[in-house]
Amino acid sequence: MVSRSCLIRWKTRHLGSSIHPAVSFSRSLFASSQVYQTSWVQAVSNAEKVVGFPTSFLSLRSVANDEISNIAVYLKKLIGTGHPLIATAKNLVYSNDKTHQTRGLLVLLMSKAAKRESGQDILPEQRTLAEITELVHTAHLIHTGVINLNTPNANLEMGNKMAVLCGDFFLAHSCVQLATLQNLKVVELIAQAISDYSTAEFIDIIASENDSALDRWSQQMTLRYGSLIAHACQSTLILGNNVELIESGKSFGLEIALAWQANIEIQSFKSNANRADHVLSKLFPETPFVDVVANFQAVRDRHVNAALKILTAFPQNDASLALGNIARALKY
Repeated sequence: MVSRSCLIRWKTRHLGSSIHPAVSFSRSLFASSQVYQTSWVQAVSNAEKVVGFPTSFLSLRSVANDEISNIAVYLKKLIGTGHPLIATAKNLVYSNDKTHQTRGLLVLLMSKAAKRESGQDILPEQRTLAEITELVHTAHLIHTGVINLNTPNANLEMGNKMAVLCGDFFLAHSCVQLATLQNLKVVELIAQAISDYSTAEFIDIIASENDSALDRWSQQMTLRYGSLIAHACQSTLILGNNVELIESGKSFGLEIALAWQANIEIQSFKSNANRADHVLSKLFPETPFVDVVANFQAVRDRHVNAALKILTAFPQNDASLALGNIARALKY
């Protein structure tokens, strides 16, 4: 009986040359996406071992109380309505791709990467900050579930109200935890990150007419995603009294956030059937698909390389190595 592996080798040898280039390129894109996902999950899983525990449910663990149970009752009523809040909640709870709740992990790794001695552990205040970072990001995700309604719809209107309520709940809880840190500078930095996220929604209004589409993308992503990770990394170094690394931590947070978002755009563009409406098509209008991907990979790699360069200022330890591995995983 002919084995499966023999058939595959025969097909590769005799049919490989007749495969259409478009099909071959499509397969290579699918393979690269699979490699990225595997590399990312492995890098994050190894990083979680460095900090001592999985960080996938930081935000949910910190609000496991009666209030969130009451919210869950109302969320059940939205099932079947098509409101995006349900998909957001599902991704936060059941996603296994380790992409939704990794910001707290970056904060913990940054905390440990700055330690000069191997025996030094992450401070309780730094772990609280990691939870706060996840809470703020989760609030942002939920708030983006508010949709514009052209016609009245009772179910979707309820979904919008729940999105606002849930997002505000997470933000309020993060502020309560933030106050327990009793550090005015850290409060100021995280508040700035929350403010920047709101500002990002109006970037088309405040941007200069001379800015290119790519410049506007960078500005918006810096405000929407980069500010939180940058200020959280800066804050955890303040809490750890690692004064000499504070600016490096902030810069690393910004670069890794932009690289991360650029890679998300690339993976989304590759898998999107309606690419005409995708943000990358607007950044590179009338550009062939292959060139769009290559151009934005260059943007992503520039931020990855900048992040890796910044890491050289940190002590060489397991945490800084884990941060480097996470950054490199974005290149696949």
